[in-house]
Amino acid sequence: MGSQKFIQNPQQIEAILSTARFLRLALSDTETPYIVPMSFGYKENAIYLHSSQKGRKIEILKKNPRVCFEAAVETELITADDPCNYNVRYRSVIGHGQAKFLEDYNEKVEGLTVLSEHYGKKGPFEFKEWKVNRLCLIRIDIEKMTGKESGF
Repeated sequence: MGSQKFIQNPQQIEAILSTARFLRLALSDTETPYIVPMSFGYKENAIYLHSSQKGRKIEILKKNPRVCFEAAVETELITADDPCNYNVRYRSVIGHGQAKFLEDYNEKVEGLTVLSEHYGKKGPFEFKEWKVNRLCLIRIDIEKMTGKESGF
């Protein structure tokens, strides 16, 4: 079995967030935990998400903006003849923060720009105002992040 190591270097942690394709957002309404995979963008210690204006995730965030998120890269199952010797290779980040609904048009455009650039698009972008106003943009202000890797 491979050993797990903590990643201490902030640049390595940011590199994981910069290359991860999706993250899992964990929420709690105090009775039942809820986790949802989401596309995202990362910039300057903040995670940007977009969503429809309604749904379970939105209702939970209105009650409790405290969140946890996880993103992983370079994931691979390593098999062996003995199933007890299987291992998983990965690099991951787990973070905690506060979610904030963005209401200001310019903040929403900034969030959409970060999301678009995360997935390889190059700006400048021209977003239609009516579309921006329809979207729910969420910024998670990160309070703490830790990294971990295994199988390297």
